[in-house]
Amino acid sequence: MRVQVSRISIYQNAKFLAVIYMPIGLIYSLIGIVFLLRGGDYFRLTGFIFLLSPIWISGLIFIIHVIMATIYNFIASKIGGVEFELTELPENEEVPKDNFGD
Repeated sequence: MRVQVSRISIYQNAKFLAVIYMPIGLIYSLIGIVFLLRGGDYFRLTGFIFLLSPIWISGLIFIIHVIMATIYNFIASKIGGVEFELTELPENEEVPKDNFGD
């Protein structure tokens, strides 16, 4: 079965991505705490920037996704969206597992 993504929900997906990227910002915050404790003007400024990274990373991801989803929705309305093929499996059939680590 071929399906096409004709529209992306802009704000719902942007909120989702902002929340998903917040843990990455928290890692940077830990680095920022180390910089703040280390001392020195350069380290304090860098530490403060890193400490606020959950906010600015999530904000940037939100803004970038809004822009990209708007562009995608415009282009998809003119020439069509991304297409992919789905295969429907019977209810009782197990999905084969990938053994990437073996």
